[in-house]
Amino acid sequence: MNRNYSEEKLIRLIKFLPSIIVILFSLLTTVILINNSIEKHNKNINNIKDKFLAEQKIIIKNETLKVVRQIKYQKDLAQENLMNNLKIKIDLDYKIIENIYNENKDKSKIEISKMIKDAIRTIRYDDGRGYFFIYSMDGRNVLLPPAPHMEGKNMLNLQDKKGLYMIKKSINIAKNRGKGFIDWHWYKPNDNETMYRKVGYIKYIKDLDWFIGIGEYFKDFEDEIKDKLTGEIAQIRYGKSGYIFIHEYEGECLTDSVDEQNNIDLDKIIDVARNGQGYIQYKSDDNKDKLSYIVGIDDWQWQVGAGVYLDDINDIIEINKVEFNEKLSETIFIIISTSILLTFILIVMLWVFTKRIEIKFRSYKDSINKKEKENQNKDKLIFEQAKLVSMGEMIGNIAHQWRQPLSIILSSSTSIQINNEFGTLDTDKLEKSCTSINKNAQYLSQTIDDFKNYIKGDRVKLTFNLNDTINSLLHLIDAPLKDNNIELKLDLNEGILVNGYENELIQCLINICNNSKDALLHGDINERVIFLSTKIENNKIIIIVKDTAGGINEDIINKIFEPYFTTKHKSKGTGLGLHMAYDLVVNGMKGSLEAINDNYTYCGIKHTGAKFIIKIPI
Repeated sequence: MNRNYSEEKLIRLIKFLPSIIVILFSLLTTVILINNSIEKHNKNINNIKDKFLAEQKIIIKNETLKVVRQIKYQKDLAQENLMNNLKIKIDLDYKIIENIYNENKDKSKIEISKMIKDAIRTIRYDDGRGYFFIYSMDGRNVLLPPAPHMEGKNMLNLQDKKGLYMIKKSINIAKNRGKGFIDWHWYKPNDNETMYRKVGYIKYIKDLDWFIGIGEYFKDFEDEIKDKLTGEIAQIRYGKSGYIFIHEYEGECLTDSVDEQNNIDLDKIIDVARNGQGYIQYKSDDNKDKLSYIVGIDDWQWQVGAGVYLDDINDIIEINKVEFNEKLSETIFIIISTSILLTFILIVMLWVFTKRIEIKFRSYKDSINKKEKENQNKDKLIFEQAKLVSMGEMIGNIAHQWRQPLSIILSSSTSIQINNEFGTLDTDKLEKSCTSINKNAQYLSQTIDDFKNYIKGDRVKLTFNLNDTINSLLHLIDAPLKDNNIELKLDLNEGILVNGYENELIQCLINICNNSKDALLHGDINERVIFLSTKIENNKIIIIVKDTAGGINEDIINKIFEPYFTTKHKSKGTGLGLHMAYDLVVNGMKGSLEAINDNYTYCGIKHTGAKFIIKIPI
């Protein structure tokens, strides 16, 4: 029943366990895939933020650098235009002077000089700021419209704030090159405290040994450029709400950005500009996070920058979140649907597969059961045959044991008859003879009872005294041992009670003792002794049988309990004796049987023999 239950349990496991494993694996895989999708979803959102930040950094940097390039280009272009304009104005003025001179060659130099000065003095340009000046090659001022009182004075040793001898350098340019540009610093009209940089152009007038010049205050020129550029830059827009902001290093905002003008982190922005260029993150006046790229233009003392509000990323994320959430939901739906479908297909396939396995298993089981039944019947027959052989040996032993008691009974009865015939039978002789006859008859009766109990094979589990069982064993094996000069040494623990099958234990001990007997008879052994001892140890009954037969070959000691294994000739052994003993102990009494080779000393002599250890649970 237990075996059938185990087999049915195994079939159920085969049928359902793979499906359960597939379902669990499917659930686990689905959870992992969904978690990966969610993780990827969150990563994509973070990537949007990182991508937005990276893109905005590139945008604000490019926009800033584009404006800086525009400023530098316009500045260089305006300066070039300025110099070209100065040159053009000088060339035009030079032609005026040349025409006046050519048309009035018949007049004196003083008259020509006056005519030229009168013609040139009134010429103005750049909203009246610009004028022409004339010097002779010896350093004397010929024409200076904003300061006519200086005309006629020699200004050869005039220096600007940097120590430049302006007139000397101009004479040198006119003498050596005929024309050229010159930079110097000088006071503005109505400002005699500060000298400003001027850019000028001079040209030599050979016929009069003069040079004519023109100049422009660079600051006035730059201020015009700055006004023009800041106006243009203030109109620049990019992205959602991006713009360019410009500050002077002193803090004045040059664009119309109130946000940047009132920014509490302006000092930090200026510091970045003074150090060249770079990114800066700060709070705007409305307490929003802002990232800007700053570039410094040192010669103008300008900070140019472009920024982006980092809060704009939340709008971008929210816009993309809806799309991403829809994609995530779609992905999760596909994962779950695919998982359910694949799981269903796998379960169906497994069900078909396990059904086939179940059919094959049951078919194989039926085949095994059939073979097993045949083998059981065969083993039972061989087992009974072996027992009959054993019984035959026992009958021979009993017949041998009966000879002496029967001889005594026969002798006693004959003595009574003879004494009675001769009238010599007295009470003492009669009682003595009857006692002897009774004692030997009881011995014969006990032997018959022991044999009857052994052969009847009643398999009744009961509690019996181990010593009484061993005494019954002795009645069955004592005679053949004595006939072969084999001594049986007993070391029994009194009062051991065994709960089990007595006949099976007797059969087991008979088979072990017969095995020892055969081993002792097989070799040339002087001391033929079998030791049988009993004890209780670790809550188990231990029965030990050992001999002086030299032990079992180590190559076969692990095989001696196998069925049909024997080292004897076929005519002398079936190979079932020890197997029966093992089966009776292990399967019949739930104990254990072990065989080892034991080295020990007996009567001062070292011996080696087989040692059989039986352990039976109490």
